[in-house]
Amino acid sequence: MKTTALPGGVRLSEVVLGAGRLGDESFPEDTAFSVLDRYVELGGFTFDTARMYADGRCDAALGRWLKSRGFADRASVVTKGSHPDRKAMLVSRLSKKEIEGDLDESLKALGIECSALHLLHRDDIRIPVEEIVPVLDGMVKAGKTRAVGVSNWTASRIARANAFANANGLTPLVCCQAHYSLAQTTSHSTGDITHVTMNDVELSWYRECAFPLMAFSPQARGWFVLRSRGQEPKAGPRQYYDEFPENYHRLERLMKLSGSIGRSLSAITTAYARDSLMSSMPLCAYTSVAQLEDSMDALNFNLTKEQIKYLETGEGSI
Repeated sequence: MKTTALPGGVRLSEVVLGAGRLGDESFPEDTAFSVLDRYVELGGFTFDTARMYADGRCDAALGRWLKSRGFADRASVVTKGSHPDRKAMLVSRLSKKEIEGDLDESLKALGIECSALHLLHRDDIRIPVEEIVPVLDGMVKAGKTRAVGVSNWTASRIARANAFANANGLTPLVCCQAHYSLAQTTSHSTGDITHVTMNDVELSWYRECAFPLMAFSPQARGWFVLRSRGQEPKAGPRQYYDEFPENYHRLERLMKLSGSIGRSLSAITTAYARDSLMSSMPLCAYTSVAQLEDSMDALNFNLTKEQIKYLETGEGSI
């Protein structure tokens, strides 16, 4: 598996494994651990977790796996903190105490001293970047994380934060997680206005600046696969993607490309999230080894510019 190098000596896998289901009572730990094991067998070493996942149980479960496999020294663990209370999403948690406290709690639960990359899970544009960046810089200099970034921040906020960091000799943001896939949606459709979903303005900035992106929901939460089978997706994916006619056009083109190149829909959508931007890593989560292996076939091929153009517009060639 290829790697992406970030400032601070951070290396991330070509495909990042989302550990968000770990610790969930509906996801047996032995099944979860088998998914983690197979990911490592395929060359992966980057795991995404967050303090709010399963109310902290995700961090603890990932920590148990790292210890049981003796993999802590080889893993690149991406931690996330400062997510608002789900019952009050517009009340941010971006004070110095909250930012530092969430990382400290994650490191303790994970059983590690330093994460590869720590991300702020949500933004609050009412808080100046001049208040946030020094806190992140302090955590890097304290040796608690090697690099810092954000999740669900707009391009303009990232640019503003890094301009301040660079002008003052502070640690810049090196990566962002955002909702990005072949399927189109909006924050209104997801029901969470703190989500940052890709649009033309955001995409043009990522392409111009080659800023590293960790693309979550690259497979559109299974929407393409289920619709291709004539099955009804769960309520969440329906809410996210059903109301956009373009997604059905993209599904038709995706199925044609799949038949032409002999790759599954999951593998192609994973490859799309990786290949359609200069520096992009799909962030994928799986509930079975079979799902992981199907998607990870993306490691065996790359989409051409013409194929990407075809998927997006119907022009180009397959």
